[in-house]
Amino acid sequence: MKLKTYHACSMAEALAAVKRDLGRDAVILHTRCFRKGGLFGVGGRQMWEITASRNVNVQPRRVRPLGPSVRRSQSAAPAVKVIDGPAVLPEPVAATALQAPPAGEELNRQVGALMQMVEKLVRRQEHAGAPAVPEELFETYLHLIQQEVAEDIAAELVAKVRQSLTGDQLRDKALIDARLGDLIASMIPTSITTIPPAKGRPHVIALVGPTGVGKTTTIAKLAANIKLRQKRRVGLVTLDTYRIAAVDQLRTYAQIIRVPLKVVTDPAELTEAIDALGDCDAILVDTAGRSPSDAERLDQLRAFLQAARPDEVHLVLATTANTKAIERAMERFGPLGVDRLILTKFDEAVSFGMVLGIVRRMNVALSFVTTGQDVPDDIEVSEGRRIAGMILSGTLQ
Repeated sequence: MKLKTYHACSMAEALAAVKRDLGRDAVILHTRCFRKGGLFGVGGRQMWEITASRNVNVQPRRVRPLGPSVRRSQSAAPAVKVIDGPAVLPEPVAATALQAPPAGEELNRQVGALMQMVEKLVRRQEHAGAPAVPEELFETYLHLIQQEVAEDIAAELVAKVRQSLTGDQLRDKALIDARLGDLIASMIPTSITTIPPAKGRPHVIALVGPTGVGKTTTIAKLAANIKLRQKRRVGLVTLDTYRIAAVDQLRTYAQIIRVPLKVVTDPAELTEAIDALGDCDAILVDTAGRSPSDAERLDQLRAFLQAARPDEVHLVLATTANTKAIERAMERFGPLGVDRLILTKFDEAVSFGMVLGIVRRMNVALSFVTTGQDVPDDIEVSEGRRIAGMILSGTLQ
């Protein structure tokens, strides 16, 4: 059996490397959290180490027949030593035994039992810097990490499950999942956008976010739903003059659902456009995508929002983006007055646990999720219970 050791900046990244390299049936033998760099243990960055192997499948060794004069055979249990890097289990060493060494299925069974004992002992360890996870909930914790739930949130959820269940309940997976689903759903605040009756000024909704997250398609879906399902008059305004294709795309959508569209290039024109659409119940403002690193463009966006005086500002993020990109976007767009979130591309996501970290970091409600490209169908009001089901199952529901 060959062992491999992986290092990463987080448990999730290390597990992903194990899964990618060794497959879903990999056996985790050892985990630890340590600090790399620094001086005398102070400073440096936190790292995770996982030692794993492929599932054990031992081929039986051929046993030579015993001679008539042989009464006993000899074997001894080898010492198990976990080391960094590739390793091979040592060959059996001869010692006293009453019977011939087991072969075939029996040998496989004994080696498998030994590996289960090693894994169980490792899982009981509490390593420095790692959360203390009850043994009976370790698989639950591992699943949350694999779904890209932040490590602190995963540990918090497991601790709450442990507090609410006792004894035999902790061996009932269905009961554990039900309790976990309740906890996850309670962590996802949601908000329904309802267009109030007109009181002299349309209800203005602005969408902001990085490039490539699907703002233009999302705003077309919202416009179609407000008009066709809520039966309200809606107008569109786009600031995205940097991409001609984006303006043409939104103009096509506007023609299909028969709503007015205004294209503006500066804050003054935006104010005029909103005034011109004063007979609408709602106005949706499609802003140009901005790089979170482009401070000048973000300042321009801030000026547009000040001119629009929106009633709602939705930050649009793609669930397919990596964690660092999402964190960067939240940090830069958050100060623009964001009060709601829209998460897109759920149909393309490989995991859903990052939703918990996003809503906790932003501390705002999740309004909509999108699940495809079709207008107006592939947009849904967010539901904490449904997202909890996605995290638990790892599939789109």
